[in-house]
Amino acid sequence: MNMLQPSTGSGNSLDKALSILRLGGVIVFPTETAYGIAADATNSHAVGKVMAIKGRSIMKAPPLIVSDLKMAEKHALLSPIFDQLISSLWPGPLTIISPIRKDSTLSPLVVQDNTIAVRVSSHPIAQALSHELNVPIVATSANLAGEPPCYDIESVKKQFSSQILQPDLYLDGGVLQVRQPSTIVKEENGRIVILRQGEIIIP
Repeated sequence: MNMLQPSTGSGNSLDKALSILRLGGVIVFPTETAYGIAADATNSHAVGKVMAIKGRSIMKAPPLIVSDLKMAEKHALLSPIFDQLISSLWPGPLTIISPIRKDSTLSPLVVQDNTIAVRVSSHPIAQALSHELNVPIVATSANLAGEPPCYDIESVKKQFSSQILQPDLYLDGGVLQVRQPSTIVKEENGRIVILRQGEIIIP
């Protein structure tokens, strides 16, 4: 039985969003780049719902937001090669792909080729969600797969209107500034490889 009922409106609070996430629900929330769709990244059912709403293949693992470096290191084996980037660019739109720790409690659905993609968001709401939940959250963009990102709640609702599954709550952070998605990097043969040059420009 689905205990959650979709909710919208300016009266939504962080506490309500956290309650929904703890129940295995899915929310739309603001980030420093665009609106994202979130779930508890340790809950496979919730992660699967995110993928179904977005129309994204479960073979393509979603990126995650962690509250801080400590949480990132709890789940990812971060190479020292990223130390300078992390110290200067986290919190911010920098996603790092790293091997997952063997003792991580994350859902297998967020793991691809034994790696996870993590960042510390600079948006206070996004950061607070992960901090208060005390686990990483799924943070894929809140739009249908292949469609452009959304910078206001109404655009998200319009894109998801035809989906059978719907987010359980829209956490309205107002109209966001149009930005590029996060920059994505990984380590390969002892060097940093840029997979996507996004909001942060890395020479």
